[in-house]
Amino acid sequence: MAALTAPQVKELSKQFFRIVTSLGQFREGNWETLSKSQHQKLSQLQRSIYRYSDDLLALSSVLKLKEVDSELTEMNKVTDEVHQALQSTQKVEKVISIAAKVVMLGGAVVSKSPLAIVSSLTELTQDIGRA
Repeated sequence: MAALTAPQVKELSKQFFRIVTSLGQFREGNWETLSKSQHQKLSQLQRSIYRYSDDLLALSSVLKLKEVDSELTEMNKVTDEVHQALQSTQKVEKVISIAAKVVMLGGAVVSKSPLAIVSSLTELTQDIGRA
C-alpha cells in the first residue's frame, strides 16, 4: 500500500469519527433492547474507534509538517508576519493574544512536537489574520 498523504489521513480520521457517531446513534436507538454486555462491547468499540480517529488526526498533522518543504521557512514567514502585526496594532488584548501564541510556538519547537508545532502555527496565523 502506498503511503497516505496528510489530507487522506485527515479524511480517514473524519470517517472514523462518523462511524463513532453512527455507533452512538445505534446504541441510543436500541438502548432498551441491547443487553448489558452488548452495551459494554459497543461502548468499548466506540471508544477504540474514537481513539483511532483522534490518533489519525494527530498523524495527519505530523504528515502535514513533514510535507512542508521547510518548516523553518514557514516559521520564519509567520514570525515576520507576527512582527508586522505587533507593529501595526494598538490593541493590548491583541498583542497579549499574539504573544501568548508565540510562547506556545516556542514551547512546541523546544519540545520537538510536530503536532504542537503545526497547531501553534495554525493558531498564530489565525490570530494575526493570515488564515
